[in-house]
Amino acid sequence: MLIHHTPNKHYVFYIMDSAARQKEEQVVRVVTSSEMKQIEQNSLNFGLSFHRLMENAGSAAAAFIKRTFKVNQRNCVIFCSRGNNGGDGFVVARKLSENDVNVLTVMLGGRPASGEALAMCEQLSGMGVPIMDFDQVEDKLAGWLAQTDLVVDAICGTGFKGQLREIHKKACALINDSAAVIVSLDIPTGVECDSGLVADGAVRADYTLVFDSLKLCHILDDSLPFCGAVEVLDIGIPDEARNRIELSFGASLSDKQVFELIPQRPLDSHKGTFGRVLNIAGSGRYRGAAILSALAALRCGAGLVTLASTETVCASASSSVLEATFLPLAESSAGTIDSYASLNSLVEALQSADAVAFGCGLENNLHTSRLLELVLKNASGPIVLDAYGINALAENIHLLKDARAPVILTPHPGEMARLCKTQTADIQANRASVAFSFARKHGVYLLLKGQGTLIASPDGGLLRNETGNPGLAKGGSGDVLTGMIAALLAQGLNPRDAAACGAFLHGMAADRTALRRSQTAMLPGELLDDLAGIFLEYGR
Repeated sequence: MLIHHTPNKHYVFYIMDSAARQKEEQVVRVVTSSEMKQIEQNSLNFGLSFHRLMENAGSAAAAFIKRTFKVNQRNCVIFCSRGNNGGDGFVVARKLSENDVNVLTVMLGGRPASGEALAMCEQLSGMGVPIMDFDQVEDKLAGWLAQTDLVVDAICGTGFKGQLREIHKKACALINDSAAVIVSLDIPTGVECDSGLVADGAVRADYTLVFDSLKLCHILDDSLPFCGAVEVLDIGIPDEARNRIELSFGASLSDKQVFELIPQRPLDSHKGTFGRVLNIAGSGRYRGAAILSALAALRCGAGLVTLASTETVCASASSSVLEATFLPLAESSAGTIDSYASLNSLVEALQSADAVAFGCGLENNLHTSRLLELVLKNASGPIVLDAYGINALAENIHLLKDARAPVILTPHPGEMARLCKTQTADIQANRASVAFSFARKHGVYLLLKGQGTLIASPDGGLLRNETGNPGLAKGGSGDVLTGMIAALLAQGLNPRDAAACGAFLHGMAADRTALRRSQTAMLPGELLDDLAGIFLEYGR
């Protein structure tokens, strides 16, 4: 038997044996409030009703409480409001009362507003369960809560925005001050569903019981601490009800969608039609990274690609990348670009480029950090940061505030851990939450590599890429991806679409290369031959 210690509370509540809490692994879904409403509406086409959904939600919450806590003969106070969240609370009150729990229901705001919630309230009242008006018992509640083991928050749900009404703020203060375990239904009162903004005085739940699908507030940094332990409960909505809408969070692209985004090449086009990529890459130790990223940009359709690197790297690359132009820069004693001697040469190139790739094959030193600052402050086109560009940013995250153009970051989990000042295991355990929160917080587009690459946007979108295989786990694969994304940006795709299409095509090419060479033997440079075949097949 485990013991649950509620944060900052002296009360200890016992959890039932852990085996009772085991459940089948579920697919994690994250939806907006409007998408959840549409899912509920769609479920009506499959034999459900809003009344049945409310009954299912409240019953599932009560069942979780019963199997998780020793509730028999315990005291429980349930706070309900006029909306459907309150209706769910009435069902919980009824189900717990039927199982020998001493339940008191507190009503805020008067008569329930919806027919379903009113029906649940009347059914509870018919059982003789006390339903008290908050205004009439406010002065007694603190004393009652001192003798209460469990509080259920069913005041405000997905529709809450802004600040709490005064009566709700009073109720939340009483809830938060109690020593009882606090369980919120779907969303803690005072937390906005889609933005994760938290109102002054919001409920700090120990558990949040989520109906059907996670909402954005359940994974955002600002609101997550108010949710406590989050449990997603099945309320009987069939998959078909979700398949009828396109979810904005966690959706994956298809080949049809990708090639609708990649432009056709007009008959009257010229090299300027497809954009200029400036690729700042390479060093004495990592000449191949510069070559791979430049070749990938060319192979992915960029009209002009300029490799900006040391004279040594440019000389090495000139025999492998015949189609590129070169901007030779001064070389430091470490074999990297000398940031002090190269500033003036780079500024003009940055301002004329349609897209900039930065970081492939650079090294961890002061020169890279200085170059990063120059790029962010002077690039007029969108920027793709990879490898050592990301490492430099991890130590200078404040530089993002100076960026003139959109920024795409393409970290692998280890680089993401450096950006977030945490451990790689923490990133892998919370990939969607980390990517989503980082993109919103820093105003960037984030492509988090790994199994199921994620593309997060600063506006809150999240896409998932399902192409690719373990054969990509070789040095150079990321350089190819960076060049591809930069080329798509130069051709006019917006940052989200460029990152998503780049990841899709990169993985699609890798899947074909693995069929030719095997996952073990395939090389990153070989992806470009298969990429050419894909473009041919799809008429690009």
